[in-house]
Amino acid sequence: MTIDSADILIQKKPGKKEKLVTKVVVGILRPFNRHKMVHLDHIRQDRDNPLVFLGNHAEIYGPIASALCFPVPVRFWVISHMMGRPRDVRVYLYENTFSKKTFLPVFIRKMLAVLMGWLSANVMCGLNSIPVYRDSPMKLRMTLRKSVEALENGDNLMIFPEHPDGKYVKGSVSEFSPGFLMLAEAWWKKTGKKLRILPVFANRTERTFTFGEEICYEPANGFAAEQERILKDARNQMLRMAGEDTEE
Repeated sequence: MTIDSADILIQKKPGKKEKLVTKVVVGILRPFNRHKMVHLDHIRQDRDNPLVFLGNHAEIYGPIASALCFPVPVRFWVISHMMGRPRDVRVYLYENTFSKKTFLPVFIRKMLAVLMGWLSANVMCGLNSIPVYRDSPMKLRMTLRKSVEALENGDNLMIFPEHPDGKYVKGSVSEFSPGFLMLAEAWWKKTGKKLRILPVFANRTERTFTFGEEICYEPANGFAAEQERILKDARNQMLRMAGEDTEE
């Protein structure tokens, strides 16, 4: 599989610049983003079989709050478009976010896209995030391989599984995309270990992180059955934490 220059940038390890930019950004924003942890005791850490946390987007609130305040170290799954060259990230952000902010003048929207594109390219690398390739099944193997390597290294992962189509809801939980569960099968095949999954809900109104009950992938049930079970259980847990009705 050939790797283009953008992918080489995505795969590079954090350097001094990326680490410094990340440290400065987090240091500035963290004091303004204090959160209360609810059911923190539900986190059972095990370096031999780390946790995969499932978080809600709430637009961009969930990922930002998690990057600033999460109580245990995690590595994030991040869409690859946010981890390439700054100019490519800028274009992606403008087309998908800032171009829709029509209440702002065009030149302000473009300036924000430039700034946020540069910050994202550096901070996502500084956080040692793992790129997710939504549009390429071949490159998705790279995501799974890097994720398994991270788990083998004892790193917890944070995944935001809500489906990217449409607008993320602010106070509830959108439908889940099932692709992240391929990691559970890959982890089982590589190590013989059952992936541990823990839903967590970030409440932007209450400024809380609420942790659910651990879900364990059971390969003996078959992948299709486990995918259906885990998707339903995880989303229902998050809906309950959001104070919403669960699915039947």
